Amino acid sequence: MKRIQFLLYLLITCILQNLSAQTDQQQTEFEHYNNVKTYILADIDIKGVTQYSKNQILDFTHLRIGDEIQIPGTRINYAIKKLWGTKLFSDIAIYANKIDGHKIYLQIYLEGLPELSSVEVIGVTKSKFEEITKDIDLKPGTKITDDLINTIKNDIKKYHLYKGHPEVSTTFKIIKDSTRKTILNIYVDKGPRIKVKKILFEGNKELSESQLRSEMKHIKRKSFFANIFKFLKYIPEKFKEDQKSIIEKYQSVGFRDARVVSDSIWKADPKNYILKIKIDEGKRYFLGDVTFVGNTVFSTETLNRLLPYKKGDPYDLIGIQKNAIDTQNDASIASTYLDEGYLFNKIIPVETTVKDNKVDVEIRIVEGEAAHFNKVTFSGNTMTKDHVIARELGTRPGDLFSKINIKRTMFRLASLGFFEPQKIIPDIKPNPITSTVDLEWKLTEKSASQVQLQGGYGVGRLIGSLALTFGNFSIDNLFKGKAWNPIPQGNGQSLSVSAQVGSFFQSYGISFTEPWIGGETPTSLTFRVNYSRTYFRGSYYNPLRGFGSSGFLPNYGQYTSAGSREFLGTIGISIGIDKQLTWPDDYFSLSASINYECYNLKNINLGIEKLPKTGVSNDLNYVVSFRRISSGPDPIFPTSGSEFDLTGIFTLPYSLFNTGSLFVPNKYKWFEYYKLKLHAYWYKEILGKLVVKMGGEFGFVDCYNLTKGMPPFQRFYLGGTGLLNYRLGGRDHIPLRGYPNASDQGTISPKNGGVVYNRLLMELRYPLVMSDMTKIWGLSFFEVGNTFNDYEQYKPFELRRAVGVGVRIYMPIFGFLGLDFGYGFDRAPNVKSKWQTHFIIGHDL
Repeated sequence: MKRIQFLLYLLITCILQNLSAQTDQQQTEFEHYNNVKTYILADIDIKGVTQYSKNQILDFTHLRIGDEIQIPGTRINYAIKKLWGTKLFSDIAIYANKIDGHKIYLQIYLEGLPELSSVEVIGVTKSKFEEITKDIDLKPGTKITDDLINTIKNDIKKYHLYKGHPEVSTTFKIIKDSTRKTILNIYVDKGPRIKVKKILFEGNKELSESQLRSEMKHIKRKSFFANIFKFLKYIPEKFKEDQKSIIEKYQSVGFRDARVVSDSIWKADPKNYILKIKIDEGKRYFLGDVTFVGNTVFSTETLNRLLPYKKGDPYDLIGIQKNAIDTQNDASIASTYLDEGYLFNKIIPVETTVKDNKVDVEIRIVEGEAAHFNKVTFSGNTMTKDHVIARELGTRPGDLFSKINIKRTMFRLASLGFFEPQKIIPDIKPNPITSTVDLEWKLTEKSASQVQLQGGYGVGRLIGSLALTFGNFSIDNLFKGKAWNPIPQGNGQSLSVSAQVGSFFQSYGISFTEPWIGGETPTSLTFRVNYSRTYFRGSYYNPLRGFGSSGFLPNYGQYTSAGSREFLGTIGISIGIDKQLTWPDDYFSLSASINYECYNLKNINLGIEKLPKTGVSNDLNYVVSFRRISSGPDPIFPTSGSEFDLTGIFTLPYSLFNTGSLFVPNKYKWFEYYKLKLHAYWYKEILGKLVVKMGGEFGFVDCYNLTKGMPPFQRFYLGGTGLLNYRLGGRDHIPLRGYPNASDQGTISPKNGGVVYNRLLMELRYPLVMSDMTKIWGLSFFEVGNTFNDYEQYKPFELRRAVGVGVRIYMPIFGFLGLDFGYGFDRAPNVKSKWQTHFIIGHDL
């Protein structure tokens, strides 16, 4: 018993001694931390780094000689924090060097960050790494910070993620070579390429899986080629955006409360993901009453027309927002107010009552005051003169603000051809206090000149051609030597010179256009002169084949004597004006021209009644054209808008002026006819960047006097690209790919050409390269058309069909180059293959 008591006594004694020791230690620490002394900072000694001065270090730390500081205290901690915040050092320490009474001398030791000398990358090519890090400063001398390494790592990960490698890993190593240079080694393991094998949905009853999958644009339709090869990429942030699109799809058909309950992803195998989305659709709602509050500028009836929903329709939350507040929608209520100058309007759709699956909506409108343009400026034009730009602006100081006028000005500036369409930026700076708007047009100039040098085989012979077009010419500076850089430019005028020469053919032309001859709206004046002469010997002319030693219609031509010199010469002169209209809108224009062409024939039998083998025929006509062109915003590759053109060509009815007879002995001495042509095409983006072009054209030519008959030359020839180098007598060559050109064997046109034609087209275009210097796009087409020799044979629905694919390349200095492969379903005469290859040079079809 005594032994147990003794052991308990020892145990209690040890516990009490231990508690006493801990209390003494805590008391000592308390006294230490509360023993704060105040000193005067006498001096600071900097050790370690040498590239920063003492004053710079003091600025970093916010410490000053002579300051009172407490040791220990927050000033030292704050100084250390500020030094780390500069991200200039890899190690930091502050010591008390000496204490002399109330004075303290500190020492700051700093170790600088390594400075980059070069980068070595393993796992990706040098060019690819430069592409990934193009926005990162990696020049020699750059500090290697944690932020720099993280930025490089994130950019490498993001790049490979978008390429289908979500498991990329990157490691970094900083080494010094034998010369003490710092090298940043980067090792990239991009990992396996993983695609989305399957997308599963759970909980969807009202919308099918295909409908939901079509909303997953970032995974399903990342690119045109991804669709072809069925490679679907998984990108986490894009996956979330696609889920949002799915919910918006539900909300657009009445499921206001639809939500994504959960999403998950797992690997089906090392190279394939499976995605699963669980959806709670909720119940369907319908639209109740729609009321408007605050509208004074527009009536309720007008606003109801802009909101195309009726009571009882499925409640379309997304559609109501798009038609009410979306300024990208030109037909929305907000855009309508913007077009009338109400820049500061606020449109707020509010659900006022939700009851019995019905939703009442109130559209609250704060109209504000109408805004006016205050300052309107432009920048970026180094070559184009200010007045050329200023006269195109539909936004002038003092004018009422108008969204549609801004869009039209963008179209007009792009149509000039002097500026990059994608880089025409209206910088709008509103001032709500004064209800005014400052607007700056930011422009980027491009070359408006083109050089086309071509050589090829055409019409049975070798032909070479040269065409020079100066699109921003200045005739005012023609005789000013200093203004030639390399040609006089800047006034917006156009000068074109062309020559085409072959062993049998010569053609020369020149044209000049003054884009603005006066008036409030653009009115251009154009003058053209062209001359051509065709020589041939010991051959006959076939109007479909051309001049050559053989033809496809030997009964139509007539051989000439071997020693004669035969030719066909033409000379033409044209003068015309083109005026932009303001009604019905600014996209309309009206043009008119007077044209004269003289045909000089020597020893040529064209097989046309009353047309002598030697003689002169004349064609004097008047052309008037009414058109509307709103295709854009890039006129080279339009993605929206339309083109409409109605053109009439008329000559005088000479036979009616002849008092003796209805026709003279040579009834083709002066051609008489009238001709009408209609073109209409539309452009629209339908899926991502995929653009559809749809439309058609129609034309006919007729005579005033049935006795005199139809003119010999003003006919329609169908087939091929319609871009023939050799043109005779104002013939119209109409494209119909998939069939031979009208000058080749197997033409589908009547031998004398048609007097009426029609053509329909649907073309899908996808941009591949859209840079400043080069634009490339692929296309597929379906087109039909036909031409007929007389009106009795005309059958508008008896059309020749063709499909095909092609590619276009546009470079500002060379213009268009293209290649099409077309398949004609309706076989042309004397043509074995239904596949035709077409080369396009100069301009698009």
